[in-house]
Amino acid sequence: MPYTSGAPRYRGTTDKPVRHLTVADARGVAMGYLWANDEDDAAGWCLRPAGDSAGFEDGLTWSGKLNEAKARGLAPTAALAEPAGGAGPGTVGRVVPGSLATAPSLEALKELARVVTGADDRRLVEQLDRGNADAWRELREAYAALTDEDRDVRWSEGGKQPDGTWRMSYPLHDERLRRLVGALSAVGAVTPAYLWQDNPPPVAPADGRLSPADAVRAATAVVRGERFCDGTIARAAGDGLLDAVAASLCAWYEAAGDGSFVVP
Repeated sequence: MPYTSGAPRYRGTTDKPVRHLTVADARGVAMGYLWANDEDDAAGWCLRPAGDSAGFEDGLTWSGKLNEAKARGLAPTAALAEPAGGAGPGTVGRVVPGSLATAPSLEALKELARVVTGADDRRLVEQLDRGNADAWRELREAYAALTDEDRDVRWSEGGKQPDGTWRMSYPLHDERLRRLVGALSAVGAVTPAYLWQDNPPPVAPADGRLSPADAVRAATAVVRGERFCDGTIARAAGDGLLDAVAASLCAWYEAAGDGSFVVP
């Protein structure tokens, strides 16, 4: 059901308890939750930020069905009851039978949605291209070649130019830093399977260590984030996050391989 200005819609928020259903993918991993509250005439889709990107597309479909239910005059919990048997319009997800439950508030449901599970970690590690030995060799060599000078990224001159125009400053990544960033993409560490914009920005770990799944999360957020905010890669290079990502991924590949891969 396409969105039409003025079309009937349930409210998108409530501070009262909500009934909710779990929507999972074919492997049984939760993608998000359908929720409803009759008192506030509210209902909607709660995405799991740690889940698959397919949850975003599915959420649009489920939200459209809720809009249709509102147009038919259904109360929010009645709209929720329609897919409760496990069927539904999702392109990937299906309602988990018997998953109807109550959360004390919508915020509590959102907190539940933010919980990261082992299945989430495994899904991200599966994005890594273990079979591409050349790409992993390139990552190892690019990481080993990175220098402190490469990590201290310089910026172009910005501001008002002699001809009166204004120019934005931008980071000047050295060739070795660009090589490392390219290698992260080549091994599959930069993936659309991670909803980086819906999660907190990654931070450099105090001990310099990341799990393989967190390395994928950080690599995706840093490399894709640079397209939206200049300096994302520069910060990660300077504060140790990029080093932690590369070291974690190289260690994972060495452990998963035949032992011939040497971590710098």
